[in-house]
Amino acid sequence: MSKDLDSALVSIGVPFYNSEKFLGFAITSVINQSYSNWELLLMDDGSSDNSVKVAQSFEKLDNRIKVFHDGTNKGLPARLNELSQLSKGEFYVRMDADDIMHPQRIFRQIEFLKAHSKVDLVGTGLISIDNNNNILGIRGNNQKEEYTIGDMIAGHWSVHPTIAGRTSWFKKNNYDTSLKRAQDFDLWIRTINQSNFAKISCPYLYYREASTSSLKKYRASTKYAIKIYWKNKKVIGTLKCIKLTLTKFLKLFVYLIGSMFNSTDKIIKRRYNEISKESVKEHQNTLETAIELKIKAEGQES
Repeated sequence: MSKDLDSALVSIGVPFYNSEKFLGFAITSVINQSYSNWELLLMDDGSSDNSVKVAQSFEKLDNRIKVFHDGTNKGLPARLNELSQLSKGEFYVRMDADDIMHPQRIFRQIEFLKAHSKVDLVGTGLISIDNNNNILGIRGNNQKEEYTIGDMIAGHWSVHPTIAGRTSWFKKNNYDTSLKRAQDFDLWIRTINQSNFAKISCPYLYYREASTSSLKKYRASTKYAIKIYWKNKKVIGTLKCIKLTLTKFLKLFVYLIGSMFNSTDKIIKRRYNEISKESVKEHQNTLETAIELKIKAEGQES
């Protein structure tokens, strides 16, 4: 790794709420990054389980880790804004508390941003995993260096926790705290005309697909997506908003029918592409390597 690349401090922002089951995996995968010049900011949003204790146990092991805990529940967008404002790094990396980083994630994204000075944010492909850390498939394996608002509306960019970018961009562009869901979708639409987004095709995040599925969540996501369309109708256009709204209702109807026949898993599987047994084995080995330190950390505490 070049000295120039390794000299850049990278801030990693992870908000969490009742995430004790998976948070240790997420933190360990950061500790195991090939890129070492980072600070990990862990922001609690009023958890009632042992998430804070898990986070603080890692804070004791590594002085690059900082835990923020005020005992209140402000909501995800407010915490995301706080994390970006607290960041001291030149670059900022997003991650969710139930996901796992590929060991090369930070290096590859910062390498890309260093080589493309006009790019503000860069996403990556991802590997879908279940709640037992088993590989399910791959998503978003298409590279692109220019995106339009049409791409944003169609959801052709990257999943939120795969995003990395320049900290100055995040400090300047805040999430809408009135949105309980899809705040990232709103942010991309609001900023794409004044920003440059890109994507690396390689999957550098293990994304916990199964833990996010339910009819209630899908209905809520539909509600907020429609709200965001109309919130940004000056940019999107009224006729386009009408078309998008009708399409969302149709997709919700299909999901509802699927849930009635216990077929939502089949709908979810359409999000990702299956991969060969050889690739599954390779990614499974990499994933296990990414979380190996957690066992050592627990052993040190015992």
